Order: sequence, then C-alpha cells, then structure tokens
Amino acid sequence: MLLGLFMIRQFIQERQAARVLALEQASAPAAEPAAAAAPATEAAPSSAAPAPEKPGKKKMKLRWRTAWIWLPLLIGFFGQAYLSHVKPMLENAG
Repeated sequence: MLLGLFMIRQFIQERQAARVLALEQASAPAAEPAAAAAPATEAAPSSAAPAPEKPGKKKMKLRWRTAWIWLPLLIGFFGQAYLSHVKPMLENAG
C-alpha cells in the first residue's frame, strides 16, 4: 500500500513539473515577437546581444522524470531479496 502511495505521489510531482515546463516553453515564444517588433533604427551591437537566460530550475533528467515507474520496482526487488535471503540467514544463525 505504501509503495502504491509513493508511486502516485511521484507521478503527481512529475506531472506538475512537466506542466510548469510546458507553461515556460509556451510563454517563451510569445516574448520573442515582442523583441522583434522593436524599431530597426536601434540596430546597435548592444541590442543584438542575446538576453541572458534567467536562473530557473534545471530540466530534470529522464531517470528522475521516470522514477515513479522504476523506483518502486527497485524497492520491491530489494525488499523481496531481503525477505527471501537475508532474513532467513539471520533467523537460522541465532
């Protein structure tokens, strides 16, 4: 049950991050035409320089965007390995 709740929580977080990223990408092209609409008389080299990127969040790597899929499986694998191999060894040793 806890594993299922973890998977749901990870999925929701990944969807929220994807939604924020999509909104940022959608708003970026809208800002470019406004800059292109500036008068042609201001063609100074300083205005031709690209604007610095804003220090926002870094894009998450694929392994962390898909962690809600593979991480619970990995946790389940190690949990089952513990129950099948380590716990019986500890019980028989005592």
